[in-house]
Amino acid sequence: MGRGYIVEGAVEGYLSKLCEQQAGPVTGLLIGQSANQRDFVVMATRTPQREESTAAAGNSLDKEWFTEHARQVSRMLPGGLSVVGVFIITDTDAKDTLTSLRQLVFAAENLISSERLWSPADDDVTECVTLHVNPKTRKTVCRSFDVRDPKSMAKPADWKYQSDVCSSWITMSCCLNVDMLVPLPDNKTSTESMDKCLKEELRAWAQQIESGVCLIDGKKLPEDTELTSGQKRNVRQTYTTQLLISPEEQRLTDVVQRCGGSVSVRGAIHSRIYLHSYKPKAKLAEKEITAEVIESGAASDATEPAVENVKVQEPQRNNYIGVAMATAAALLATAASMLYLNDV
Repeated sequence: MGRGYIVEGAVEGYLSKLCEQQAGPVTGLLIGQSANQRDFVVMATRTPQREESTAAAGNSLDKEWFTEHARQVSRMLPGGLSVVGVFIITDTDAKDTLTSLRQLVFAAENLISSERLWSPADDDVTECVTLHVNPKTRKTVCRSFDVRDPKSMAKPADWKYQSDVCSSWITMSCCLNVDMLVPLPDNKTSTESMDKCLKEELRAWAQQIESGVCLIDGKKLPEDTELTSGQKRNVRQTYTTQLLISPEEQRLTDVVQRCGGSVSVRGAIHSRIYLHSYKPKAKLAEKEITAEVIESGAASDATEPAVENVKVQEPQRNNYIGVAMATAAALLATAASMLYLNDV
């Protein structure tokens, strides 16, 4: 038996509207949360159309445009949510689109994971879902791939719609003070060296976060503690977490080097995550809050402006302004759909 996907009912309505509007293949992302026993899909968002696309492009899929959209969506999502798969709406037979879907899901996951600063756990769920929707018959074909295995074959998966999937999800918040001083190389014209220094410091900071101690409501809970134990049905629980970080110790490999300046990053990171209510454990909560804090620090682009200000702007990157704006607009719906999670 393949993996089971519990899907928010609003996703069905969204896909149905796309079926009515579509004049060609429509691709998009499936957003949700993975668990050991089952996965949850709470939203779908289509790939924005590329302005410079022409009729000559036909029905071909733009993999580069698709993966850039996936990258930006991943960076904008609330904590605990991630891109768990892709969908395509086309009247082409599901068997004929399987190769394209496989390429898209692997390309998106590879790009997203390449930017992560936190280390994946051995027991992380590594399967992503692909969904084929026929706009005429509305028939769906759901399959999953293990994205850690380049030779992974498609597996059948169960796709089941359900209302109020997020109604009793757990909310966890965390605030972490940041005080980071990054020395820069003496050669100010070498942007590659500056970028390398900034990324190395971010990685060292991320390792500090990962090695810290996470307190949930002031307590260090055993990893197998079930957070929803004793919870009433459809009642939302909220937790406050703290990350206790040890000061960075001087390393034996540290040497004194001449530097041409420094970048100071100070402030506070306020993070919030949402956890599914299907017997979540303290281990999962700690992993998600740690990952969200690290990604919030990295996605804040605290380091990128320092490098890009001295770079010659690359025309290729400017091509993605459109997808960034379209992604932000599409994800306003995500923010709106998640607001009710905060209602008490």
